[in-house]
Amino acid sequence: MSVNVYLLLLLTVLVIFIIPILIQISRMLASVTELLKTANESVKMMAGELSRTLESANKVIATVNGIIENARELGSAFKALSEGAVKLGETLRDSSSYVTGLFSQLTGFVSSLKTTLSVLTKGLLKKGGQG
Repeated sequence: MSVNVYLLLLLTVLVIFIIPILIQISRMLASVTELLKTANESVKMMAGELSRTLESANKVIATVNGIIENARELGSAFKALSEGAVKLGETLRDSSSYVTGLFSQLTGFVSSLKTTLSVLTKGLLKKGGQG
């Protein structure tokens, strides 16, 4: 057998074994391509879902921040109200002592007036009886 025939037979046997391997590799590459397409679509869907989730989370965070800000404002309002109540209490306490002092002075004045009127009345009655 000549070398050419031998090489031809060897090439034929090799082609017979290589063709199924190449077909299998082709099928495997098609499967990998399909898998990559599916993975790409899944990643796109997942990215969209993640984007919507992040938007929802940002809305929740904005709402919570608004609630926190309202709570701060409410706390400031209560603090101002408390300070006003303290000042009102101090004013009422001061006015109470002022009113008490005023009533004390008024009582003294009325007592003095009563005594004066009593003395004047007694004096007039004595003079009226003598004259």
